[in-house]
Amino acid sequence: MIVVEFDAPVDQPEQVTGFELGHVTLRWDGGVHSSRQLGSRGLLMVYPAATDLLDGVVTLLAHPDASYVFTGAASGWGFAIRRTRRGGLRLSTPAGRPLCQTSEADYAVAVWRGTQRLLTAGTPVDGGPSADLRAALTAFPPAYRR
Repeated sequence: MIVVEFDAPVDQPEQVTGFELGHVTLRWDGGVHSSRQLGSRGLLMVYPAATDLLDGVVTLLAHPDASYVFTGAASGWGFAIRRTRRGGLRLSTPAGRPLCQTSEADYAVAVWRGTQRLLTAGTPVDGGPSADLRAALTAFPPAYRR
């Protein structure tokens, strides 16, 4: 089982701009890969990051030969996803160090749940990040919205 967590500290949730800096963490049995490991160098804009991860799931599911690299714009942290021969997903660092293996469904659900928890903490006001995030949420496959 894999879990995706977004951490965006917001003092006043009613004033979320969508450009808040925070961290992204992946957790699985026996492991963790987090932008927190890089301290302030790992900070990234969490709402655009959530959009990027949602879009990455859509790309992976739509194209059986697709791979995906999350670079966390303006951050030195990221991860890569590639398909295994058995149809699952292998997550690794961008440099190729293995992190974990998971199913497409588990990864998709983890991204959806992590994004929903982020939005519960604070939804950005209308504007660029909010519009992009709404479009990504709309395009996300309904089968994995649980």
